[in-house]
Amino acid sequence: GVNKDGPWIVLLEGFVSDEEADRLVYIGKEQGYERSADVGKEKPDGSHESSVSESRTSHNTWCQEPSCYEDPLVAPIIERIANVTGTKVENSEYLQMLQYEPGQYYRQHHDYIPHHFGMPCGVRILTLFIYLNDVEEGGGTSFPLADLVVQPKKGNAVLWPSVLDDKPERKDGRTDHEALPVLSGI
Repeated sequence: GVNKDGPWIVLLEGFVSDEEADRLVYIGKEQGYERSADVGKEKPDGSHESSVSESRTSHNTWCQEPSCYEDPLVAPIIERIANVTGTKVENSEYLQMLQYEPGQYYRQHHDYIPHHFGMPCGVRILTLFIYLNDVEEGGGTSFPLADLVVQPKKGNAVLWPSVLDDKPERKDGRTDHEALPVLSGI
């Protein structure tokens, strides 16, 4: 499904400083991590249940409290993401912090959220993934259809679209990706 015209996947070296990465790791530990869940079935009110799945074994927390997103080391990261993606902070999701321990993974999936099609918020158009630490072994982000694996390196980020350049409400299936199992480290 991948040809000479894409998809584009961009590696941003040194996107965050060691101090910024360490701060996000610290905040994540302070907030506490819970088992990651996927979007589940739609409820009568239009919201969606969360669904714990064996295809995703990581733990996560969200930077959705002022103590996180207004933190003097975190706020500039959020602004930097908006600048790099050409978006506004108020049009982005909260930062999601993920933790993968040895043996944990997230099987091949896509970040496009179909039930957001036609909604005022729109679909998820971009993902910017920041690596907050080096991983001793394993834990790469694989783009199977592009035959590409990005290895975690503290401070680096990888950016890719969930949608087609010429049809920004339509899923670009070529950016399926997965978090390969961590073999050693976190």
